[in-house]
Amino acid sequence: MINRRQALQTALLSLAGAEISLRADISKRIPLMKQDLEKMDGKNMVASISHLEYAPGGSSDAHRHPGYTFVYVLEGALVAKVDDGPEKTYKPGEMFYEAPMHLHAVSRNASKTEPVKFLVFRIAEKDAPGSVPAK
Repeated sequence: MINRRQALQTALLSLAGAEISLRADISKRIPLMKQDLEKMDGKNMVASISHLEYAPGGSSDAHRHPGYTFVYVLEGALVAKVDDGPEKTYKPGEMFYEAPMHLHAVSRNASKTEPVKFLVFRIAEKDAPGSVPAK
C-alpha cells in the first residue's frame, strides 16, 4: 500500500519528467543537468544527467528509453538486463549502455539492506519522454 509521502514523491517525479516507471520502492530521482544541443540530422536534441537512487530491494518495471542511455553506478550494486542479454550486476565505477528503444527488462537494487545510487546520462530528441513502458 502506498502512503501519502510516497504518493507525493511519485506525483512530483512525474511532473519533473521521471525517466523510469515509478514504484513505491524507488526513493529518489534528481535531475542534475539538461542541455539543449545543436540540431543533429534536423532533429532538436537534448543531453540530460540525473542521479537516481533505488531503496533497498527497489526496482523499476520493464521499460524502453527513446534516447542513447549510459548508466554509471556510484554506490551499491545495480542489477540490469537489456534485451535478451544476461542479468548483470554493476558495482561502483562500472557502467553500461542502452541503445534507443531497446528493452530494459530488469533494473533493480541488488541489496535488500542498502540503497543503490547511480547516474543516468542520456541524449534524446527534445521533448521525447524519458522512458516508455515495455510492450
